[in-house]
Amino acid sequence: MAMALEYAALASPVMLGLLAARAWVAASWLLVVVVLPWSPVARDTSVRGAWLRRWLPVHLFEWKGMVQNTHPWSLLLWTASLAFSWMPVLPLFLLGVIAMLVAGAQEQCEPRAMLLATAKSAPGLLKKKVLGSMRAMSLIVLPVLVIATAFRPPWWWIHTLIGMGMLVLVGYAIVLKYANYRPNERLDANGANVGVAAVFAILPGLSLVPLIMLLTELPKARANLNAYFHDHDH
Repeated sequence: MAMALEYAALASPVMLGLLAARAWVAASWLLVVVVLPWSPVARDTSVRGAWLRRWLPVHLFEWKGMVQNTHPWSLLLWTASLAFSWMPVLPLFLLGVIAMLVAGAQEQCEPRAMLLATAKSAPGLLKKKVLGSMRAMSLIVLPVLVIATAFRPPWWWIHTLIGMGMLVLVGYAIVLKYANYRPNERLDANGANVGVAAVFAILPGLSLVPLIMLLTELPKARANLNAYFHDHDH
């Protein structure tokens, strides 16, 4: 319910703008954004989006879980962002929703054994997870932004800043997770901070704010992880 309300709050301004412009088809796609949080999570042993999961590195298990829980809705969102890349706002908003899905997947903490198996040190783990997720996110964002810029060349700087903001948002969600990491627990409280960062990430003039938030949490994440890497009795 909380996730649905967050998406509805983010979608409302864009929905009103599209309705005012009488862009009925584009506005109808935004209904998917509100419906998405209620999409059924797999409760059986079937694997969703297996072909997508195979493309993801093993250490990005949060991404694999996100695909499992949201496929085919997440793929539909990305396809819609490509299909509507000629529009001025909608593709950027749909990419933002995907970024929020990825960021939301970082709220679940893995067991300590899995943490230690991913890397040999706190800095190594953060580098591996942040850079790996940013690389995966760039593969999602770049095709849409390139096509959108081809349709609207004067907007190249807006697309660049928003694209970078989305990458930083995903990185921030990861760093925030490990700043508050507790084995096997879900960090629901992180959602509020990620939501604030997301708002700034999609505003071209304020996209530096999520980077500052990331850099602020980075020392906390290292200190918290060091306790788990070096204290064998933790």
